[in-house]
Amino acid sequence: MSMTVGGAKAILNAVIEKTKKSIERLDTYEKELADDKATLAHINLLQDNGDPLPAGSPYESFTEWKDQIEKEIRNGENSLDRISIQKAELMAFEYFVETAPEA
Repeated sequence: MSMTVGGAKAILNAVIEKTKKSIERLDTYEKELADDKATLAHINLLQDNGDPLPAGSPYESFTEWKDQIEKEIRNGENSLDRISIQKAELMAFEYFVETAPEA
């Protein structure tokens, strides 16, 4: 089954809107990543100073806490990488929708 240019444009217009909404979360991801990195630095400082885990900490050790924060940092970095790809895709999709002849 072949697709027409008009059909492709209709599908891509929906993808464009969804992609724009995803890209709008960039600031949130950047703030979360900065917070996670600051938390990791704080954990390292506490550990280097020989301080105990904070009262009420859900973690059994600094290692467990650091592992969790490092995982969150990797997830945040992956989200930022994904948004970079989405920005490139958005440019391509918008170019196609704007310039492809209807045939």
